[in-house]
Order: sequence, then C-alpha cells, then structure tokens
Amino acid sequence: MKRKMNRRGFTLIELLAVIIILAILMTLAITAMSSYITNARKDTFITTAQSYAASARLSFVNGDYPEIGRGQCIAVRTSSIPLESGSEDSPFGRAYEDNDSYVVIRNVTAAGSSEDDKYEYYVQMVDEQGNGFGLMREADVERNNVILRDVTTAPKPSGSYQTLPASVSEASPETLNLYKGGVAGTADGTCSLIQIIG
Repeated sequence: MKRKMNRRGFTLIELLAVIIILAILMTLAITAMSSYITNARKDTFITTAQSYAASARLSFVNGDYPEIGRGQCIAVRTSSIPLESGSEDSPFGRAYEDNDSYVVIRNVTAAGSSEDDKYEYYVQMVDEQGNGFGLMREADVERNNVILRDVTTAPKPSGSYQTLPASVSEASPETLNLYKGGVAGTADGTCSLIQIIG
C-alpha cells in the first residue's frame, strides 16, 4: 500500500530561497538607510555651521566685535558664538574642536576704495572625531564638502583645513588662505588675521 504524502509545508529548498531573498532585501535596505542617515548628519553639520556664521554676522553688525580694516579679517571660535537653538555637539555626537571650528569675518573692500566696507564670512567646522570641512566661504559649503573621520588629511575638496594660531595681533598678523566651495576647493584669496575672539 502506498501512502499519500502530506504537502502542507514548504520544502527545505523553498525555505532557503525565501531566507536568501529576505537577506538580500535587508542588506539593500540597511545600506540605503545608512546612507540616508549619513547624509542627514552631513546636512545638519552644514546647517549648524551656517547658524554659527549667521550668529557671528549678527554680533558683528551689532558691534560686538572690533572694526576690521580693509584686507583684514578676524576669527571667532564657535565656542564663543551664542546660538539661539541647537547643540554644541556635532550631529556625529562629538564636541567641536575649539581651535579648528571658527568663523572668519573678512573685509573684502579694496584699500583706497570709496565704497562702503563689504564683508564675507568663512567657516571651518571640525569635531573631535575628525568629521568636518576646511575653511571655505559660508555660502559655498555643501554636503559633499563634509569629510567623515579625518578632515585634517583629506584632499582639497574640503577646502583648506587650518588650525588657528596661538595668538595674533595687528602688529603681527597671520595670513589665512580662504577658499570657495566646490569640488576643486578654489582659492578665494588671503586675509591678514588680526584677532582671534573666544
């Protein structure tokens, strides 16, 4: 007598095929989600840098910082810039490096010009883990400029990474190289750093 086989379940091969398909789908989902989270952190990094620059701009306009001569600039450490909202830690959960995170206010008016003084703002942000971007014009900072883990040795796309000197004065200024954003990290001139605030 032959017995009929009960076919209510799945075979081992069918189960393995389903598990493999699910594993592939999970890998794709995790990779996409990880990329999304990293991009969101980079965007938050940029937004925070722009908030620091906007706050420094407001303080400068209100007369909280000294006058800047033509061709000169001052640097303001982010630790001394008050923010209305936001965290003092980077979106990667690390504190910002004090000598590596600052806003530069530059007087771009040509010497001897009869025009009113015009100012540009540059920003550099680096956290304790090395996430960040080098010194570049505030308006040009984009997601692709944020380098993860090691901005100090990164190639030029991040702009020019520069640690603030220990001290400067009008009598002995330090030259800062300034950059525009973009893939090439285009030079945008220099300025004489005459004061560090903070």
